[in-house]
Amino acid sequence: MPNYSTNNKVNTTSSAAKVVPYNANPIEIRAVPAPNDVIPQSSKTILPSAEIELRRQGYTNGLIQSIANNKNAFPIRIWVVDNSGSMSTFDGHKISRTSEGRVLQQDCSRWNEIVDTVSYHAKVAANLEAPTEFRLLNPQYKMDKFEIAMNGTENIQEDLSNTLDKIRMVYPCGVTPLAERVVEISSYLHTVKDQLIAKGQKAVVVLATDGLPSDGNGKSNYNTRNQFKQALRSMEGLPVWLVIRLCTDSDDIIDFYNNIDAQLEMSCDVLDDFNAEALEVYEHNKWLNYALPLHRMREMGFYHKLFDLIDERPLTKDELKDFFLLIFGADKLDGLPDPQLDWERFIERVGVVNNQELCQWNPVLKRMMPWINMGMLQWKYGPSTGCFCF
Repeated sequence: MPNYSTNNKVNTTSSAAKVVPYNANPIEIRAVPAPNDVIPQSSKTILPSAEIELRRQGYTNGLIQSIANNKNAFPIRIWVVDNSGSMSTFDGHKISRTSEGRVLQQDCSRWNEIVDTVSYHAKVAANLEAPTEFRLLNPQYKMDKFEIAMNGTENIQEDLSNTLDKIRMVYPCGVTPLAERVVEISSYLHTVKDQLIAKGQKAVVVLATDGLPSDGNGKSNYNTRNQFKQALRSMEGLPVWLVIRLCTDSDDIIDFYNNIDAQLEMSCDVLDDFNAEALEVYEHNKWLNYALPLHRMREMGFYHKLFDLIDERPLTKDELKDFFLLIFGADKLDGLPDPQLDWERFIERVGVVNNQELCQWNPVLKRMMPWINMGMLQWKYGPSTGCFCF
């Protein structure tokens, strides 16, 4: 497998990838060769059993169709699972659902939060038959990764059982060599980029972490942080969608990753836990119930420009139509009017479809609510005299 330096040029004479920190000598990070240079193949449809399970969890038909489309556009997902020692810190938040549909967050360690998250997405990957790889930041017991559907569909249930069993054997210890893992993934993506580009596809990379990148001695400083930034920059220009899933309440660490997002010339989404993300969405789009299916889709690497914007700014009136088609599906909103031209018919149609969906747990207002608060939507975008109640 060829390796690449941070200027994205092929290095045919070395088996190592170089990451050059600012104001420091170059260091070499040994890249682990991929088992093969072929993108795993998976079915292009979602099995009926998977649809039933997603509906049980509150996904709408529109969201399920969006997941199916996204599965074909992003044929492989690679997670980096941070199991460094700091993951034992007790400021994590594990999600559980009641039989009534309420979503509770239980205090736990960061590691328990990420085990819960990985277990959920391993099950989803198995149900969707979506090739997914979970790489441990610090290998343990000669285990460095767990795979779902990476070698065909016939062994998916065995893959899932192995992943769920083994991830619970892992414990948090060691340092945070994020730059090294990113270089390994970047090296692999360079080998398959032509296949992805030829089919108009991309890979999803999810970094699930709680801390700042460190060196082999566990020290995080200016150089290690810049090595990490340079490692991320080695993926610029590749067909990849990057998700940074944070498992920490530390404002300094959250700020570090948010600043990285602003500096990268690549598609990237920085996610906090469910409640924290819901508060950010509520700040900008109070009419939207940021229900758990939306958060889970963003965690799994679902890409749509509007999903990336809902926690950054208010959606414009022009963007509402596409967003509701995404949530509820084109079949239910066929012929939906342009909100700029016929607001009253637009909001009437959306209101009818919104009322047909099951209520979802609103993590901000702490009660079961429809996906859309129609009164708030009318107040935000419609004429001054609206007919909807809050």
